[in-house]
Amino acid sequence: MQFARCAGIAAIVMAAIPAYAQSLGDLARQEEARRAATTKAAKTLSNADLRPQDITNPSSAGAATGGSCYMSISKGRCVSAEEMVAQSSAVVVNANAPREQGWRQEAAALRSQIEAAQDDIRNLERRLADDRIRPGSETRVDEKSLARSRELLVMYERKWERFETAAGVERIPHAWIEPVPALSKY
Repeated sequence: MQFARCAGIAAIVMAAIPAYAQSLGDLARQEEARRAATTKAAKTLSNADLRPQDITNPSSAGAATGGSCYMSISKGRCVSAEEMVAQSSAVVVNANAPREQGWRQEAAALRSQIEAAQDDIRNLERRLADDRIRPGSETRVDEKSLARSRELLVMYERKWERFETAAGVERIPHAWIEPVPALSKY
C-alpha cells in the first residue's frame, strides 16, 4: 500500500516538472519583451554635472584638523566634535533661557512666601511666650494670627511640593529652583 502511494506521488511530480519548466521559459520571454519595450533614461548624471565648488571632501578636512570631523550645516564646513557639541549646547541654552527665567521667578516667589510665613510664626510665638502681662484681647488676636500664619505656611509648603514635582516631571535642572526652602512638613 505504501509503495502505491509513493508511486502516485512520483507520477504527479514527474508530470509537473515539464509544465514548470515551460512556464519559466514563457516568463523569461515575457520579461525580455518587456525590457525591450521600455525606454532608456533621458540623461544620466555624473560628478561632472555637479558644481565643483559645492563638493567638499570631509576626510581631507578631518585630516587637516588631526581627527575626524563632522559636516556642520550652519557653518557650511567640516568641524571637530568639540566644536559641534559647543555649538549645539549654545543653541539649547538659548532656547531654554525664557523657560529658565520663569522657573527661577516662580521659585523665588514661593520661597519668599514660605520664609515670610515662617518669620510671622516665629514672631507671634515669641510674643505669646512673653511673660509680661497683656490684655486678653491682645493675646486672642495673636493666637488667631498664629493659627492663620500656620495655615498659610502649610498651603505654601504644599504649593512648593507641587512646584518641585512639576519641575521633576518637566526635567528642569534643580539649579533653576535652588535654594530649596526649609519645610516644616506641616
